[in-house]
Amino acid sequence: MKTTHKATLWAWLLLAVLCCASPEATARKARTFSRPAWVGSTTSTIRITKVEFADTATIISFHERYKPGWWIQMSKDSWLLGDDNRKYKALRGEGIVLGEHYVTPPSGEGEFKVLFEPMPRKTRFFDFIEGNMRGAFNIYGVHEEGKAPQVPEEREPFVMTPELERQFFTADTACVRGRIEGYSRSQGYSTMLYDRCEPTTGERVPLVVDIREDGTFEFRFWAWYPVEGALSIEGKDFREWLNFYAVPGQTTEMVIQANGSVSCASAPSGPFGRKRSLEHGVSELCAYPYDEFSAVSDSLGFKDFTENAMRRMRERLRAVDYVAWRFGYTPWECHLAECQTRLAHGMAVFDYEMNQSFAIDYEKMKWEEIRAKMAPYRAPANYRFLREMPCDDVSALVLRDLDIFLNRYEFSSVMRAPATVSSSMEPDSVAKEDAGQMAVDTAILGADEPSLLGRLVVLRALSSDLGRNYSEAPSMYDSIYQNRLAYMNREVLRVQAGRLLEQARRRNTLTYALPDTEGGKLLRRLTEKYRGKYVLIDFWGMFCGPCRSGIERSKPMREALRNHPDVDFLFISTEGEGPEENYRKYVDEHLSGEDVVQVSRDDFNRLMELFNFLGIPHYETLDRMGNVVRSGLRYASEEQFRLHLENLKQQLERR
Repeated sequence: MKTTHKATLWAWLLLAVLCCASPEATARKARTFSRPAWVGSTTSTIRITKVEFADTATIISFHERYKPGWWIQMSKDSWLLGDDNRKYKALRGEGIVLGEHYVTPPSGEGEFKVLFEPMPRKTRFFDFIEGNMRGAFNIYGVHEEGKAPQVPEEREPFVMTPELERQFFTADTACVRGRIEGYSRSQGYSTMLYDRCEPTTGERVPLVVDIREDGTFEFRFWAWYPVEGALSIEGKDFREWLNFYAVPGQTTEMVIQANGSVSCASAPSGPFGRKRSLEHGVSELCAYPYDEFSAVSDSLGFKDFTENAMRRMRERLRAVDYVAWRFGYTPWECHLAECQTRLAHGMAVFDYEMNQSFAIDYEKMKWEEIRAKMAPYRAPANYRFLREMPCDDVSALVLRDLDIFLNRYEFSSVMRAPATVSSSMEPDSVAKEDAGQMAVDTAILGADEPSLLGRLVVLRALSSDLGRNYSEAPSMYDSIYQNRLAYMNREVLRVQAGRLLEQARRRNTLTYALPDTEGGKLLRRLTEKYRGKYVLIDFWGMFCGPCRSGIERSKPMREALRNHPDVDFLFISTEGEGPEENYRKYVDEHLSGEDVVQVSRDDFNRLMELFNFLGIPHYETLDRMGNVVRSGLRYASEEQFRLHLENLKQQLERR
C-alpha cells in the first residue's frame, strides 16, 4: 500500500508539470545539419550555414556576402526537393522578404533564414531550388558534412553511333513558339532578338522575333543539327535572356513565366530530345565564375592555372552528374551537360592565356623578352588539357559555348604562332599556314589526323577570308577554297564550305538595294533626305566605350567636312540609354550640328537584322541612290577620308 501511494503521488506531480509546460517545451527538439555541405552550387553570394528539421517547418539559415548597399532577391517560389523526391514550398523569410530586395549591410555580409514546408526529420540530403531563371540561386545535394549523397554508378551512357550521327546531321527547318505570361505592350518591347550562331563557320546572324499582343510568338529557322539558342528581350529598365533548344524538323513550345523561369509545354523528342535539362539546367553550375577566375589567375602561372582548372572541372562534373541523376536526365542530356562543363573550363584556360598575351607591352619590351614570356603559351605540350575536351565529338556543336571556345582556340598563341602565320593571301602561303595549324592540333591531341575542332578552325578561316573581298580576286579565293575543302571530312562541313563560296559569289557587287523588309522601310524613312549624297551611318550607344571613342576622335574630321556637298553623317542609337540629361550633354559636346536619331529598341533590332550586326559600333554607307555600299566609308583622318570618298565615287559613278 505504501509503495502504491508513493507511485500515485509521483504520477500526479508529473501530470501537473506537463500541464503547466509551454507547447514549445513539449515539442521535439529539431534535428539539424550543423555543418552543412553540398555537392554543387550556382552561387558564391549565399551559402547555407544551418538546416533545422522542425515539426512545423524546415528552416534554412543563410549567410550572404555581397557588395555593401547592393541588393539580392530570393524568389517566393523557391522550394526544396527532398530525398523522397517531394517538393517543399517556401513559407516565409526571417530577416528577408521573399520576392523583394534584400540590401546587403554596410559590412558586406548578412544573415537571414527561409522557412519551408517541413521535410521528414530523417531527410539525408535535399536540393534548394530558386528556379531556372538566369542568376537563380540553386544549391544541390545539401547534406551533413561527411555524409554526401551517393550517385548510382551504373547508368546508361550515350554513344554517338554512325546511325545516330546520320540522324544528328539531318538538316531541316526548326520551329520555336511560346507565350510570355503577363505580357503587355506597356512593358516597352514588342520584339525579341535571336542571335543565330553557327559555330562551324563563326557566322552570327540576328533574327527579329515579333511578339503578338497576347504575348505569343513563333519563329522558324534552318538548322543543320540540334541547336541551343537564346532570345534577348530589352524592355523598360530590364534585359533578359531566354534559353531554348530546337531540333530540325520539330517544334519547341515554351512558356516564359513572370519571374523569368522557362517551362517546356512541348519539347523535342527522339534520340536528341530534351526536357528535364531545359527545366533544370546546369549552365550556371558548370560555369567558371569570373570572380573566382580573377582571384586564381592573378596568383598562378600557366601550368598551375591549367591544372587547377582541370581539377575544378572534375569536381563540377561530379556535381553535374548529381543534378542529372536527381532530375532524371536522359543519356543524351547527361552527355551534353558533361560536354558543356568541359568546354566552360577549357575556355577559362584560353582566357587566362589571352589575358597574359594582352598584358605584354610590345612597345617597351625587347623581342627576346617577348619571345621568352610567350614561349609557354606557344608550346603544344602545354595544351594537353584539350585531350579532356570534346574535340572530336559532334555533340558539342549543339552548345552555344562552342563558338566562343573555337574563337579562343583559333586565336590562341599556340595556333597563331609566328612560325605558322603568314600575312599573304596567296593560296600556297595560306595552305602552308593551314598545314602548320593542323600539325599543332594533332601534336596537342596526340592524334594521327586533325580533330573536328581543328578542321573547324580551317572552315572558320575560310568563312572569314571569303567574307572579305572575294570580288577583288575570285580565282585566288577559289583556290583557297579548294585547298581547304580537303580538310572537310564530313558532308555537313563540305556543305557549309560550298554555301560560303556561293554566298561570296552572290555578293560580287559594289552595292545592293535595301530589301523591302521592316528594317529596310525604316532605314529609307530615316535617310530619305540624304538622296544625292553619300551618308555614313554610325550605330552607337552611350554605354559603348569604343563608340564614344570613335565619335570623339572623328570630331575634327567631321567638322572639316560639315559643308561637304557629297557626304553627310547620321548617328543612330536606342531610346532610354540611361539618364536623358547625360545623353543630351554628350550630344551637345561631341555631336553638335550632326543628325542624331534615337529609335526604339524594337526598331534598333530591325536595323541590326537588316545589316546583320550584333555589336556596336557598327558603320554602314549609302550611296547617292540610297543603295548600301558593301565596302563603305570609315572614320579616319580628314585626308584619308576624302581620299576614300573620292575613290568610292570613281568606282560607283563610272559604271
